[in-house]
Amino acid sequence: MRRINLLHPVTIFIASLLALGTSLYLYIDSYIRVNESLREFINRSGLPKNQFKEPETWVMILTLSILVTLIVAGMSLVFVYYQKVIMLYRMQQNFINGFTHELKTPIASLRIFIDTLVKHKLDQSKTEEILKLMKTDTDRLQENVEQILNLAKIEDRNFRPELVQINIKRSLKDFIEKQAHLFDECEITIGKLDGDDTYWFDKKLIDIIFMNLLTNAIRYNHSENKKVDIFFNRRGKSLEIVFKDNGVGLKRDKLKNVFKKFYQVGKSAKGSGLGLYMVSQIMKVHKGKVWATSEGPEQGSSFHILLTK
Repeated sequence: MRRINLLHPVTIFIASLLALGTSLYLYIDSYIRVNESLREFINRSGLPKNQFKEPETWVMILTLSILVTLIVAGMSLVFVYYQKVIMLYRMQQNFINGFTHELKTPIASLRIFIDTLVKHKLDQSKTEEILKLMKTDTDRLQENVEQILNLAKIEDRNFRPELVQINIKRSLKDFIEKQAHLFDECEITIGKLDGDDTYWFDKKLIDIIFMNLLTNAIRYNHSENKKVDIFFNRRGKSLEIVFKDNGVGLKRDKLKNVFKKFYQVGKSAKGSGLGLYMVSQIMKVHKGKVWATSEGPEQGSSFHILLTK
């Protein structure tokens, strides 16, 4: 049987509301009883009633009710903000743990490679192989650091994207070809796009969107044959790009949460919890939209971005 934690904030909040309501009830009941007793005393004693001010019972009750309502509203507001602060703190802790892991792993790997090169004389092919792996780790470190720097830049109120005309499909193909080593274990297909697909966008930022959506589709995927299908839908002058994967999927109540800052699905999730939040912020500064759909756990997910002219 589950025990009730008496020191839990929700328990304390509910108990405070009950105590306040009970106090209001007892005070009003006592006030009415005293007024009734005073009237009976005046009637029995024969004292002139004009010497006593008639108590305005309902005015007093209404005033007390309004004051108590304001107190309850204030307490509720403080409680809601308190819960949000606690949630933000937990998400920040998850971010610190995840991001620390993302930094420590390539650093530890680099340390091992450097020690190997220092202590052992290796042939040319083996040395080149190790150097290639070291470059991959430094790229990973650079990506993590740039993610934080880019996020700080985007969140600045004075930030203005460097807009250029971008051919969306060509830009997407070029990005996948340049980052092919990241997508070796995943089959990526790009659908047809007829007509004009040129939109004003920041070139560096659209690459960040592609990176986060594709790496997420691979990271949260337990299938033996990982797949991401990218297709396009025209909506008047706007263009919808859909990234559909065959990964772990999402519950309905998680579809909006995944775009919150520091949010991660599951306690054991890797990463910083910033990728999809960054995507949403980039789309916001470009006056576009991003959202997610899924038929449920283990049913895959689709991430949609809407570009506007």
